[in-house]
Formats: sequence, structure tokens, C-alpha cells
Amino acid sequence: MYDNYIFDLYGTLVDIHTNESKASLWKYMAGYMTLQGVPYTGPELRKRYRALIAALRLEQYEKYKTQLPGLSPDEIEIDLSAVFSLLYGEKGTAATPQMLADWALMYRTVSLQRLRLFEGAETLLTELHRLGKKVYLLSNAQRLFTEPELRHLGIYDLFDDVLISSDIGFMKPSPRFYGALLKKHRLDPEVSVMVGNDWQADAWGAYNCGLACMYVHTAQSPELTGQLPPGCTRLNTILDVLSA
Repeated sequence: MYDNYIFDLYGTLVDIHTNESKASLWKYMAGYMTLQGVPYTGPELRKRYRALIAALRLEQYEKYKTQLPGLSPDEIEIDLSAVFSLLYGEKGTAATPQMLADWALMYRTVSLQRLRLFEGAETLLTELHRLGKKVYLLSNAQRLFTEPELRHLGIYDLFDDVLISSDIGFMKPSPRFYGALLKKHRLDPEVSVMVGNDWQADAWGAYNCGLACMYVHTAQSPELTGQLPPGCTRLNTILDVLSA
């Protein structure tokens, strides 16, 4: 077994389905903001939300590309709280941190259609700790969405640390995101393994950083259109981590 187990979250430990395209979501969120004195229509809110995400990602890429040779635009992650803040600001309202957290919670609640642990996920994390292993989360996600969901599912405290891409500014498969975890905890890649359901972001991302990898295919996995990295272990279920 390895000393350090690094897990992806959504599609690996957590079975989730959201629908952020439905018109009712944007109508509801626009109505919510309008009642706060921040008038939007549903189509207007959706358009500005998406435009601001694209603009902030480009702005961050332009900021870092000369400092970080080889940086790809696809590595960039933004914190959506900045987008929420701008949505309020464009209508003349300075949003407080609590308003941003409430916006995120409302948005996620309305768009969420399924959220549950995969069978065996909690057992796996608990057993790894019992065996004396270190357990980390490395997730392409937004803190404002993900931390409440981890706490609701009862697994937040089962990780030795939780690294979320919105906090770091880079997302898997970026080596800068993997590197942030390895550096913070001084992890030896030779005794560490990444477990995930995305053959590119998780499996190849880990392999390119010198980490072993385990891959589990779930309903949320991107289509497997290429080969897994050499030596990558393919799991049937998440509990197979214990016997791999």
C-alpha cells in the first residue's frame, strides 16, 4: 500500500448531477437578486455570469503567462465568488462575504439534482485512516459549493487536508495544482497515489507529476478515448483501492 492517498471528489467519491443550463435556474436566481435590490432578468444574468467567467479566466492567464513558462489557458481556475461579486457590483451593490456565500448556496441548491456518496466511499476513507495512511482531497471545484457539500455528506473531517482548485488558481491536470499539495505537505511521490475517475485530469495529471494512479470509471467520467498511463491501476469500484 501507499503512504499517501490523494482523491478526486466528484465522480470518484461523490455521485453528483447538476443542471446549470435550465432556464428555471436563472429565472430563480434573477428573482432572488431582484428581491435584494439587484435587478436582473434570467437571460441577462446567465449571459453576464458566463461572460464574466471567461473574462476573469483570460485576465488571470494574461497575468501569469509571462511568469510561468508553458502555462496553458486550460490550467487556469478562478474563484466564482469574484464573479458573484461583480454581478452585484455591476448593479451598484457591494456584496458582503455572507451574501456571496448565500448566492452560491442558493445557486447550487436549485441546480443540484443528485448528491450522494458512492457506496463504500466513507468506509474506504475511514479504513485508510485506521491503517495509518494520510488522505488528501484534490478537487477541481469551488470552495463555496464544495465545503458545504463535504460537511453535509459527513466526510470533510475524513481528509488530512482539502485542496480545491478555486483556492489555488489552477486546476487538474495542471502540475501546478498537484505541486501545491506535494509541496505543502512535503509528500514523496514515490509513496503517494492519485485516485480519480478522469483519465486525463486525474490519471495522466498524476502520472506527469511522478505519482502512481488508480482509475475508476463512473457515470460522471469523461469518455475514455485514449490509453491510461503506464502502470495505472483500473478499479471496478472505489473500495478496490484497499486491495489494489
